[in-house]
Amino acid sequence: MNYMAFKDNDSKEYLGFCEQKGFIYSVQLAKGRYAVVALQNGRATVLIQFIAQPQETQK
Repeated sequence: MNYMAFKDNDSKEYLGFCEQKGFIYSVQLAKGRYAVVALQNGRATVLIQFIAQPQETQK
């Protein structure tokens, strides 16, 4: 993921700051697909990608 793709993504959430990696965000890539991205010095680095299963509600 490059910086422009990160910047243009409206589905991101700030998670915190890491002294080694920079600013950490959760970014939605597609429905149910996410990435944890580090942003430092104008460079976006994908740390991990994962697929989330929909949660079943209990009745």
